[in-house]
Amino acid sequence: MWDQALRRFTALVARYDRRLWTLFFVRLIVSAGFGVAMPFVSLYLYRELHVSMKVVGTIMLVSALVGSVGRIMGGELADRLGRKPIVCAAMATRTIVFLLMAYVVHIRASYLIVALVFLLIRFVGAMTQPGISAMVADIVSPERRVEAFGILRIGGNAGWALGPALGGFLLAVSYSSLFLVTAAASLIGFLLILLFTTESIRVREQNRFELKNVLDVGRDRQFLTFCLFSLTLFLVMGQFASTLSVFSVEFLQISEVELGFLYTLNGVIVVLFQWPAALLAGRLGTRRALVVGSLLFALGYFSVGVVPGFSFLLGSMVVITLGEVVFSPTATTAVANMAPEGRMGRYMGFYGLAEALGWSGGPFIGGFLLDAYGTTPVLLWGAIAGIGLIAAVGFHVTWRRSRCGGIGQSDPSAPQ
Repeated sequence: MWDQALRRFTALVARYDRRLWTLFFVRLIVSAGFGVAMPFVSLYLYRELHVSMKVVGTIMLVSALVGSVGRIMGGELADRLGRKPIVCAAMATRTIVFLLMAYVVHIRASYLIVALVFLLIRFVGAMTQPGISAMVADIVSPERRVEAFGILRIGGNAGWALGPALGGFLLAVSYSSLFLVTAAASLIGFLLILLFTTESIRVREQNRFELKNVLDVGRDRQFLTFCLFSLTLFLVMGQFASTLSVFSVEFLQISEVELGFLYTLNGVIVVLFQWPAALLAGRLGTRRALVVGSLLFALGYFSVGVVPGFSFLLGSMVVITLGEVVFSPTATTAVANMAPEGRMGRYMGFYGLAEALGWSGGPFIGGFLLDAYGTTPVLLWGAIAGIGLIAAVGFHVTWRRSRCGGIGQSDPSAPQ
């Protein structure tokens, strides 16, 4: 049995370009480092610097918007300069900025300085994402992209699951030690990219950089439609770390320990089921997988409104996470398949903008609904599930239309 498992693992490794596995380990290490510090930034601002939660929330919202700009710029530069140079430069800069954060935390600088450095962290971190995604799309054939992006997500979620636990231990040392560890992880990621990857871009963007050229993506109506429905679903996904946590503790009366276990369950499911889910999505075809993922999100969040307690809430988290593992790699694959040659980074950057806007706008919508319907959970979570259903219908209609031309023609995994 072990020999057979080893042969399957060896075959899996051999199936993909070595650079994909390098990116897997980069995502694993960098996400672990990011998870060490980032969950505790809000806590540091609130407890140590006595910043109000309203101000902390504003900083987090601005950081999401700054990250959106970083993704667009990173995608544009990845198309012009190449994937490897921009990812290496951003990783190196990220290492320096995390060291700067460790210093300003150590000297207990004002919250404005801490916030400014945090925004810089989010900016340079976001710049790496389009280049990494574009490199994966470059080195993997279209029919295997869902699997490849699934592998990348496994690394990221495994690292994220490890990071906060280590961060909680390091808090006993100091807050600044968190950022030193994160800087070390970023440095390792930089060295892995520098030493073990080669440039993957085939066609570079040749036009001179002008804002109107960047905005040319707005002429791709199919892509904009896809981003619109993706943004709609990201509004639902944005409830994950805000509305869901507050509702679970304040209205379902679960403990903070149980809440932590709930989110740990999410990470474990991603690690265990991302690969089979990616294979399933590949068989379903991109459009159907997007619809299924959206429906699972809608069903999972609606069920939160009818569960009586923690044990049933775990089941809701399972359904929500299954929606995540089906939708996320499929959506990134769809972007890769729609992007014209030489503009992969630009398309990845604009998709990242939709993602950031959804994740930042979701908590605002969820907070409004929680204030209005918190005592009527079916209405609260029914409204959120309804947004997910809108996304599912939108993807379904887009897929049906694409059979006569459009998105589906550039998507080799779409059902014929």
